[in-house]
Amino acid sequence: MQVSEAERKGVDAPVVAAPTGRADQTLAKKRRLLRIAREEFIRQGYRAVTMDAIAQAAGVSKRSLYLWHEDKAALFRACLAAGVDNFPLMQFNEAADPETDLRAFGLALLREFIRPSTVGIARLLLREANEFAEFGPLIRHSRDEHLVRPLARYLERAKIVDGHCDSQAKLLLAMILTPVHDYLLVGDALPDERECTIHVETAVRTFLCGQTRLSRAA
Repeated sequence: MQVSEAERKGVDAPVVAAPTGRADQTLAKKRRLLRIAREEFIRQGYRAVTMDAIAQAAGVSKRSLYLWHEDKAALFRACLAAGVDNFPLMQFNEAADPETDLRAFGLALLREFIRPSTVGIARLLLREANEFAEFGPLIRHSRDEHLVRPLARYLERAKIVDGHCDSQAKLLLAMILTPVHDYLLVGDALPDERECTIHVETAVRTFLCGQTRLSRAA
C-alpha cells in the first residue's frame, strides 16, 4: 500500500509554491483556488457560497474561475475530487502480510477522515444532503470508486474473502471509520493518534477473525 508523506502525518498537503513556468503557475493557481473554495464551502455552506465570493477570496478573476469551472456545482465536484486524491491507495503485494497492509491502510484512512477539512466537508454533506439531491450520487461514486472497489479487489486477491467482496469491503470500511461516524452523528470526541492506532488494529483483527470463522463454517 502506498501513501503520501502528508497522509502518513495526517495533515493537509502543503500548498506548493508556483514554479516559474506559466503552465506551472496556472496549475498552482488552480490548486490554490480549490483549497480556498473548499474552505469557503465548509465555512459558509454550499447554498450560501457564491462564485463571486470564491473568486475574490482566491484572488482570481471571475473569467478565469468560470473558464476552469462552469458553475458552482462543477467547482464543488472538483473540491470533492481534490479531497479524494488524499485517500490512501490499497494495492496488492504478494510478499506483504495482509494484516499489516490493512492496518496501514486503515490508519492512513482514519487519519485522513479526522482532518479538519475532511470533517468539515462531511458535516456540510450531512447538513445539506436533503436539499441538494446531487450530493448522494457524488458521495456514492467517490466511496465506490476510490475506497470500496480497490479494497474489494485487495481482499479477493489476498484470499481474505470469497465472494461478496464489495459488501465485505464496505463492512471493513465502516468498522475503520466508526469513530468518525460517532463524531458526526452523536458528538463523540475524535480519536488522537494512539486511539486511532488501537481502534484500527482492533477493527482489522476483528474483521479478519470473522472471515476466518466464516471460511471454517463453509
